[in-house]
Amino acid sequence: MNTRIKIGSSVFLMIALASPALFAQTLDQAKVVAGADRAVEKAAKLSPASAPGCAVGISLAGRPVYEKAFGMAEMEHSIPNTPQTIFESGSVAKQFTAAAVILLSLEGKLGLDDPVKKYIPELPDYGAPLTIRHLLNHTGGVRDWGSVLALTGFGRGDRMISQTLAMDVITHQKGVDFTPGAEYSYSNSGYQLAATVVERVAKQSLPAFTEERFFKPLGMTKTSWRDDYQRLIPGRAQAYTGSLAGPWRLSMPFMNVYGNGGMLTTVGDWLKWNAMLDSRSMGAPLVEALETTGVLNDGRKITYALGVVVTNENGIRKVSHGGSTAGYQTFLSRYPDLKLSVAVMCNSASRNPAVLDRDIFNEIAGPFPAPTPPETIALKPEELQKYVALWRNEKTHLPERTVVENGVLRLAGQAVLRPLRDGSFLGGSARIRFQMGTNGKPISVEVDTGEAINRYFAETQWTPTPDELKAFAGVWHSEEAGASFTIAAEDGKAFFVQRPNTRLQLRPQFKDHFSLGLGQVLWATRDANGRITKLHVGAGRMRDMPFERVGSK
Repeated sequence: MNTRIKIGSSVFLMIALASPALFAQTLDQAKVVAGADRAVEKAAKLSPASAPGCAVGISLAGRPVYEKAFGMAEMEHSIPNTPQTIFESGSVAKQFTAAAVILLSLEGKLGLDDPVKKYIPELPDYGAPLTIRHLLNHTGGVRDWGSVLALTGFGRGDRMISQTLAMDVITHQKGVDFTPGAEYSYSNSGYQLAATVVERVAKQSLPAFTEERFFKPLGMTKTSWRDDYQRLIPGRAQAYTGSLAGPWRLSMPFMNVYGNGGMLTTVGDWLKWNAMLDSRSMGAPLVEALETTGVLNDGRKITYALGVVVTNENGIRKVSHGGSTAGYQTFLSRYPDLKLSVAVMCNSASRNPAVLDRDIFNEIAGPFPAPTPPETIALKPEELQKYVALWRNEKTHLPERTVVENGVLRLAGQAVLRPLRDGSFLGGSARIRFQMGTNGKPISVEVDTGEAINRYFAETQWTPTPDELKAFAGVWHSEEAGASFTIAAEDGKAFFVQRPNTRLQLRPQFKDHFSLGLGQVLWATRDANGRITKLHVGAGRMRDMPFERVGSK
C-alpha cells in the first residue's frame, strides 16, 4: 500500500523536518510518479504539442523512477522530445568543472586556495590574491567575458567564439570588479579560467579528463562537451526562442567554449551523476568540497558553493543549479535527505525549468503549510508617493526607479515593495530600508538580500543641453575590451555608434549617466576643471569598463 504524505499538523511537520530519513521513507515510487505526472502535465498544457518542450527525469535513492518528455525536439521535421533526447546544459555544467578541480586537489596536484596566477601566469596582478576557490564560488570579481565581448559589437550569437578567444578577453582585463573575496557576483569567466587550470595541471583537455574520470565510470554514455559546435550530435534537440504560443525561431549556441557551460547530455545521465553524489561512490571528500558554500572576506556566508547552490525548499535541504544557453533552459536538483533528484531540460527560451522543478517537488513532497505571511501594513498611494525616486546603484551605476502603480510601490517593471510595520519594505525575499532626508524625500535605500546589502542613492533626473551632449562626442577606445565606439551629438540627442550598423540613442538618467540599453549604463568621469577624461560602460556582470578618447592629449 502507498503511503501519502499528509502534513496536516505542525507536530508532523516538526517530526518530518527533524528526521529527514523518516520523511524519506514515505516517498515511494507510486507517489513520486503520480506527483510528477501532475506537474509535467500542467507544464505541457502551456503550449501546443507542436512547440518545443522539455524532458524530465526523477530518481529515488539513486534509481530512476520517472522519465517523460513533451514538445518537439526538432520542429522542422516534427521530431518529438523523448527522455533520451540530448539537450545542452547551460551553467549546470559548472559543477562538473568544479568537480574536476576538486579531484585534482584531492590528488595533491593543486590547492583550492592556490592563486590562479600560479597556473595562468598571463593573468595580470589584480592587487590582491585571486584564488581558485574565488573562481568556483563567483567571489573573484573577474568580469564576465560575454559582457566584455559584447562591447565590441560582436558578442554571443554574433560571431563564433572559441575557448582561445574567451581566454584572450579575460586575460586582457587589467582590473576586477571588486577585491577578490569581498563580494559575490556571478561570472562565467571564473569557470573559463577553472577549465584552463584543469587542462594545464592534468595535461589533457577538460572534455578528455571528465570523460575518463567521470562519464565513463558512471556510465554517462550520452554526455560530451560542445567543444565543436559544428559536430553532429545524433538525437540532439534544437533550441528555439519565441513565446509559448509562437512564432518560433532557432536559437543555438554559436561557440566552442566549455567549462562554464557547453555540456551535451540527457536527463538520465544527469541522474547518474546525482546518484554518485548521493552515494558518495567517488568519495565523500569530493561531495563535501563541492557543497561547501562560500564565505566572504568579512565573514558573510553565501549559498553558492562550488558549482552548485545549497539552499532549502520548505525546510528540506536542496542542492541545485540552473542553466541557460541560447534557447536551452535547464535545472538539476538534489534533495539529499529525501534521496530525491529531479532533472529538467527544455529547448525553449520561454520555459522556466526551475518553476517546473519546484512544482514537481511540491506535488511529490507536499502539501506544505502555507508560509506565515509578513506583517504588512496598508499605506495610501499618497503616502507611498514620497518613496518615488530615481536611484543610482552604488556598485554598478545602473539606474533604478521606484514608482507607484495601481496603488502599490514597486521597482519599475519589477517587484512590488510591501510596507512593513517597522517602516521597512519587503521586495520578494529582500528587506528594503529607505533613509529619508530632512525634507521628507528619500536620500538612499539599502536592499538586504541576506547574503549582501546593496545601496542605492537618490538622484535628480538630468536633462542635458545640446552643448553638454557635445562634450561627450568623439571616438572612444578601451584597450582592455578591445573595443571602440563613437558618440555622436545631433539635434539635442546623443547616440552610441558602432560599425557596421549599431546606432543606439543614449537616454539621460542622472548627471553624466546614460542608459545604453540591454542592461548597460554609460557614464563619464571629469577632471578638476570639469573636462571629461574617461567614459565608462557598466553592467551587472561587468561593473566598469573604462574608455579613453582617441586623439586626446
